Amino acid sequence: MANSPFSHELNIPCHGTTIMKVRYTNMSSSVDAWLTKAEETLNAADWKIVGVDVDYDKTRGSYHNPKKAAVIQLCVGTDVLVYHIFRADEKCQKLYDFLHGWRYTFAGFCVAEDKNVLGGAGLYVHNLQDIQTIWRDPKKFWKLTQGLKDVSAAIIDPYYSKMKDGFGIKEHNMWANPPPLPDAYLEYAARNAYATYEVYRRLDVFERGFFSLYKHSEKKRCRDW
Repeated sequence: MANSPFSHELNIPCHGTTIMKVRYTNMSSSVDAWLTKAEETLNAADWKIVGVDVDYDKTRGSYHNPKKAAVIQLCVGTDVLVYHIFRADEKCQKLYDFLHGWRYTFAGFCVAEDKNVLGGAGLYVHNLQDIQTIWRDPKKFWKLTQGLKDVSAAIIDPYYSKMKDGFGIKEHNMWANPPPLPDAYLEYAARNAYATYEVYRRLDVFERGFFSLYKHSEKKRCRDW
């Protein structure tokens, strides 16, 4: 039975006064429109960064029954796409072209499995950076493996230290359920995508600043007013 098409617009709060503008959809045409707007924003921006996250249809896969992409999240600025691809009405060719393009930097967290799952759907991300291999919270040196919540809480806001609360194995086995997803799932999905975008954007700003200072060292160390 074909999946009924839907597209919803939501405003979801994040830390402080930040509000995410979220599009939740399974429609190829709606994804196409979101990507067109995202490309316009990125082409005019100094930082051509896209946050990426993937949630799967199940928590455990096998050789004969591998995990599949249930929900794909993309973020540019505070605009977030939550694409229920497992329940999509039809294939979105523009998404394939967008992810495989060379113009943008895609940022994710612990991306190895995401790449495998997306590849299984024929979605290949050309320039995917893994935040987990770039930065760690120095205050949590004792923690062998740091998660997105650790890095986001350190770089963006302490608010993110609880961003994963309430989501365990049971919850992560429900992403492929028939739509609509509960509000808590939409908030979780959108927040993950925004956090990956904002963390990488800030790290990129820091890196560019350090490099700029290295190339053009300042002779004075005082206020300029």
